[in-house]
Amino acid sequence: MATQVSEIARTVVANLGLDSGYELSAQWVSQAYRELTARAKFRHLRQFGELYLAAPIQAGTCAITIDSPSVQLDATALLACQNDQFLGWPDGFTGLWFRPQTATVWYRIAEASASGLITLETPLAQDNNWLFLSGNTQGGLPFFITQRYLQLNPKARQLGVFICDFMYRPLSIVSEDELNMFWSNRPWVWNYPQWVAELNSNKNATGYPKQVELAPWPLQSCTLHYTYWETPQGLGWDDFVPPTIDPDILRSGASVQACSNASGKAIRMGKLEEAAFWLNRSNQFKTEFEGKVSRAIRNDRGAEDLAFKLQRHGWRPPLDWDPITSAFDQFIARGY
Repeated sequence: MATQVSEIARTVVANLGLDSGYELSAQWVSQAYRELTARAKFRHLRQFGELYLAAPIQAGTCAITIDSPSVQLDATALLACQNDQFLGWPDGFTGLWFRPQTATVWYRIAEASASGLITLETPLAQDNNWLFLSGNTQGGLPFFITQRYLQLNPKARQLGVFICDFMYRPLSIVSEDELNMFWSNRPWVWNYPQWVAELNSNKNATGYPKQVELAPWPLQSCTLHYTYWETPQGLGWDDFVPPTIDPDILRSGASVQACSNASGKAIRMGKLEEAAFWLNRSNQFKTEFEGKVSRAIRNDRGAEDLAFKLQRHGWRPPLDWDPITSAFDQFIARGY
């Protein structure tokens, strides 16, 4: 049966012989819980997230001018943008990414107007697919407008596996620097994403959600699922402690702060010997708490990961799965 925070807080106050501080003790229990759950990926904090990847807008054409940030959409492209209810024309297009299909460089959209005029953050430069002179206007160009970056659940603190459901394939998790080094211009808009890279936390959004980049962006809308460990929330007086965490662990952690508080009071009153006693007790409880952390992590695991590690037998392979992964495999496949 789960234990209430209030029960642990009362026990801390009673064990130390204090005559007050129940609410403060409950706060110390909450702090001990958050400190404990920051030590490992506790399974009671593991959650399942879902992402929707909107299909890129590619209907119609546009007109651009080299060394100018302005892009003019034609009537067909404007209608496609207006009909996209998920992205939300025109305000929702700010921060999205634009690229002519025959080019290789993406440009972030600074503003979109109802008339179909898109303003980019930087002018369209001459990349390796463009040989136009500066100032020349080119019309009738097919294009892509995509998101590229998605926000995760604001509670997500540590990330697990990202899976592209319809392809039966997990995405490779790489760093943003790795992605920039081996695939700097992100030229593909392809069948399904293959890589995911954590970019940052969006400080302009509620909860500071993590942002990830998905590459390449899919040609059609699709759904991704991912696992994450949420940021542990503080516990209140009437809240219950997760049943996999033993109450004595949080009691030891809360006692550390309770003794430190008593030591501070004694110092303020000039009782140095009493202050030294409480400080010594605080250090003892701290050692006790540290010794119990490994037990808390062990108790949280219902089964060892290696005990139920899934093998490929019986799995449906990815649609593009190729059993030949090395030169030696090719050697054997040819019958040598």
